Amino acid sequence: MLLQIWASGTSGIILAVLLFIFLLLFITIFLKIGLGFVDADKREFGSVFVTSLICAIIIVILFIIIPSGIYWLIIAILVGLLICWAIIANRHDIGYGSAIVVTILAVIAAIIIIFLILFIIGSLIGFYLWAF
Repeated sequence: MLLQIWASGTSGIILAVLLFIFLLLFITIFLKIGLGFVDADKREFGSVFVTSLICAIIIVILFIIIPSGIYWLIIAILVGLLICWAIIANRHDIGYGSAIVVTILAVIAAIIIIFLILFIIGSLIGFYLWAF
């Protein structure tokens, strides 16, 4: 799928770079929030950014090299998570279980913040955006 974006020319490359930057910032912000709940070392923004950069590069590489299809997408996500959990555990001096907890807390924080933003935007324009 990402190869189709790369093959579409300059606009595809710009879109892919913007998606990568968004993924990197998204992972960094919510990984920092998740690490705040666990007694982890190296919780500074720079250290979390480096961890997020490594994980984002691994995820992008997996999406590029693994063939398209829903089953392959699930495999790429699972393999990427396993590798990222190992990286988080080693870089921030926490156990693998704590790395999984950090990821779960980061996902929960992301969902809550996204719902709050959607609710605020929906309230501002006079409509309620229901996710369900």
